[in-house]
Amino acid sequence: MSHPDPLPPPRVLIVDDDYTARLLERAALEHAGFIVDEAGDGAEALAAVHRQPPDLVLLDVGMPGIDGFEVCRRIRLRWSASDIPIVMVTGMDDLASINLAYEIGANDFMAKPINWPILGHRARYVLRAAESVRVQKALEARQAAIVRAIPDMLFTLRGDGTVLDAKAGAGQRDAIQPRLFIGRRLTDLLPDALAAQVAENLRRALDQGTLQALVFPLPQHGQERHYEARLARSGDDQVVAVVRDITREKQNEEKIRRLAYYDPLTGMPNRQHFNERLEQELQRTAREQRKLALLFLDLDGFKRINDTLGHDTGDMLLRAVAQRLREKLRVSDIVSRPGAEAPPANPPLHLARLGGDEFVIALPSLDDAHAAIQIAQRVHSALTRPFQVADTEVTIGASIGIALYPEDGTDAATLLKHADTAMYHAKELGRNNWQLYDHALTDQAVERLRLEGELRKGLERGEFVLHYQPIVETATARIVGVEALLRWQHPARGLLEPPAFLAAAEDSGLIVALGRWVLDTACAQGGAWQRAGIAPARIAVNLSGRQLRAATFAADVLALVAQHGLDPRRLVLELTEGLAMDDDPTLAAGLTRLRAAGVHFALDDFGIGYSSIAHLKRLPIGSLKIDRSFIHGLFDNPGDAGITSAILAMAHHLGLDVVAEGVETPAERDFLQRAGCTQMQGYLFSPPLPAPALESLLQARLAQPA
Repeated sequence: MSHPDPLPPPRVLIVDDDYTARLLERAALEHAGFIVDEAGDGAEALAAVHRQPPDLVLLDVGMPGIDGFEVCRRIRLRWSASDIPIVMVTGMDDLASINLAYEIGANDFMAKPINWPILGHRARYVLRAAESVRVQKALEARQAAIVRAIPDMLFTLRGDGTVLDAKAGAGQRDAIQPRLFIGRRLTDLLPDALAAQVAENLRRALDQGTLQALVFPLPQHGQERHYEARLARSGDDQVVAVVRDITREKQNEEKIRRLAYYDPLTGMPNRQHFNERLEQELQRTAREQRKLALLFLDLDGFKRINDTLGHDTGDMLLRAVAQRLREKLRVSDIVSRPGAEAPPANPPLHLARLGGDEFVIALPSLDDAHAAIQIAQRVHSALTRPFQVADTEVTIGASIGIALYPEDGTDAATLLKHADTAMYHAKELGRNNWQLYDHALTDQAVERLRLEGELRKGLERGEFVLHYQPIVETATARIVGVEALLRWQHPARGLLEPPAFLAAAEDSGLIVALGRWVLDTACAQGGAWQRAGIAPARIAVNLSGRQLRAATFAADVLALVAQHGLDPRRLVLELTEGLAMDDDPTLAAGLTRLRAAGVHFALDDFGIGYSSIAHLKRLPIGSLKIDRSFIHGLFDNPGDAGITSAILAMAHHLGLDVVAEGVETPAERDFLQRAGCTQMQGYLFSPPLPAPALESLLQARLAQPA
């Protein structure tokens, strides 16, 4: 283990013109452990001090030439009494000499004859005293440096609140000028309430001896600044107060609080803030035994605007929606911390943005649902008017769900969930309307979740099958194609058709995997029939929007037909009118690529949407399928007959094939045949059949004589 090097012995310079005196002093000091240097006169002494400053000087007063007083005075011009202590040694014991020695800077005075045994002790005492002074001076210098460097203001206060001393903070350009406070009392300097608060803390610091702290605002030049004061007792009736300007910290805290509690895009309270306020309103409403309504609002068509006009436009629209809601609903934005103060006697409604295009409104202290319905109607009216966003006029709507306390829930989470459920019900009913929550909706939502789980398991277990419905040529009744129709062989509910599960598949995203399975299975079956020599001319497969918009869709289709050996000219992909309306150039490019490879396209359920001739020309569509609703209304609704005839005439003009779906009676067949429809499908000809049954039908038709 290493030890620090020991300190060298103190060095003493003996200055005396008497050789014998120097000899005796040297002996006594060396015996006490000192290193000793000598000088015989004043000039030699000054030279020795400048050459190597000693730790202590024993200086004789009466010397020829430069006497001891002058030597001491010259040394003090450069070194202080703590740097080089000086002990004057003389035979003179008059008071004037002693006073002069101290006046010119001597540390001590020693009269001759010297008491040699105690000389070493006397020298060490003087050295210790000088060291104590040096330590004290260094400490004071450090403390002074700290005081100069800290940004805090320092005040020394008497127990009665009088300012005894004050110092401004380093680098501070504060409106407070502490030097002007000296000699004045707190009651003269501070507002009455603040002065009383500081006086109370000052008294506790004196009485208890404990550190006291307080934070307070102080108005200055029309602005409010914030300060933190710490008070510590420094004497029987004195306290030191360290005062720091924490205005910037308070501002930063407010920024952090706003980030935590407010939506940065719209400036509205966010989910966290709203949930906390909602819980408080629920507690108050419970005490008052009244009602509270929660409105959950989702913008209709916002995704379309985001996708077509860009996210910047979407953000501008959200800000415009928030501003309009504030204006039309006269919403009071809540800017205080949750729980900071009691709500007013007639609290306003509270509005927040939960995220995305979702907003919520809380209406506390209601007697019934009438006010909530009025607000929902006002929101509906406000948002249906167009918005001017940048240079574009944008029209949207809103689906609103309403949940009531206590009927629909007694806590914030339950009310939000049920209002959200009611909002989705409004969307299912056509969007842009409001709906009150009903407990049956929760049952439906639970059922939907259960169905989604069963769908996933059904895909994993291979419970889905394809049935095929023939498409026949009207004149000859020859099978010219089949449509692949999805069925679910549910283990408990039996064979289910798409209306029972397709919406759940769309909402859950399972439609992508399900659609790929349908396409893969249909191509595999078509390839098998083709190799057996019994394949119909074409096999039609329905597509979902998500499936079609996949970036690799065209490549995936071509890979499947190649994998299963199906002639791509036998494959017909059926699009909905909504997909045909999509102006995405990538979508059109993918369809064109598939058409070039031989794949055909048909527009399914034509007539019930908004397709135009321009859209039909833009996409490589070769045939139309008339929706079954028009076929069933041929003889009950003259309009359906007219629309059907018009569709057939338009299709013939454009060179498109037409297939009539859902033909069930000979009368429907005959009408369509007279109108020029050459291909039909429906129960009049054959129901959808499992693959083996259709295969038998195809073989039987082939066996018939031509």
